[in-house]
Amino acid sequence: MQVFQPTQQIKNIMLKKILFVSILISLVSCGNNQTNKNIDSYEEDILGFWNRVGTIQLMNGIAVDTLAFVNSQTPNNKQIKVYLNDRVMWINNFWKDSMAPWKGGSGGYGKFNIYSRDSLTELMSHGTGLMGAGLKQYKDENSIESQTWNMSISLGDGIYSQKNTPESEYAEFFEKLPDLEPKSRIDGVWKRVYEIAYVNEIPVDTTSLPSDVILDMKVMYRGRYMYQVDQTGLADPDEPGYGGYGGYGTFVLDEENNKLYEYGEWGSGTFTSESEPKSNKTTHEISFYNDDLFLQIDKSFSGNNPNNEMTGRGLVYKRVK
Repeated sequence: MQVFQPTQQIKNIMLKKILFVSILISLVSCGNNQTNKNIDSYEEDILGFWNRVGTIQLMNGIAVDTLAFVNSQTPNNKQIKVYLNDRVMWINNFWKDSMAPWKGGSGGYGKFNIYSRDSLTELMSHGTGLMGAGLKQYKDENSIESQTWNMSISLGDGIYSQKNTPESEYAEFFEKLPDLEPKSRIDGVWKRVYEIAYVNEIPVDTTSLPSDVILDMKVMYRGRYMYQVDQTGLADPDEPGYGGYGGYGTFVLDEENNKLYEYGEWGSGTFTSESEPKSNKTTHEISFYNDDLFLQIDKSFSGNNPNNEMTGRGLVYKRVK
């Protein structure tokens, strides 16, 4: 149990009350806001990146208490979620099992349908860490392509909460992250379809990626990105690679100089390192074949393919529509 000095205790109580009151105000005003918005605005309002800031405790469907991550016994917990087009992706650093061969958190990827400001369905098909392993088992046992979650939600102005099951007495509470960059041609949902090995800046080998072996999905939107690489079709359950790897960070696209700068912050699965914002920079050379297909080349990458020692790695992404 955490013990605080009186001054710190008062601050924490005030922070908790402010957060709780803001949630109640938003829940009450949600319906009033709809009268000032287009009837379909919830379909636009859900889009973008969301940062989980805490958990709401419910009683008979009514919010009665809120625990912010920052005031909890696990203040370093992180969870980011993004909705874009009809796709959803999330990542966290805390849902893990010390006995698993991978040591990072979890993440998920799939499709979603939103029906109103209080109803949403997610159809999760792939993931990393425990989520990826659990989805693989569930899909195999039931001979289906995805697992369905019918969620009760509350979508307000810049805040969002979700109750993952009807009987749950808790809801995840998120705040919307602001845009960092203007809209660009790289914004969207992308699937890696090829990998190109380079030796001395010359492409020497191109490999396709069958989705039933490796699924690498990436979402880029207004200066933020997230990716999930599900490897449950490649590795065995007792291998670290079965947990795959995912990541979250920010980016800057310099189309004039054909550069993409990514600043990775933290990840899931076998990706366990964390970096401060804007401190971990990777530079990619980038070229668009067209609006729906691009190549990014990381010349700092080193490794081996069956025939050569690689001095660069190229990834080809195709837009998911």
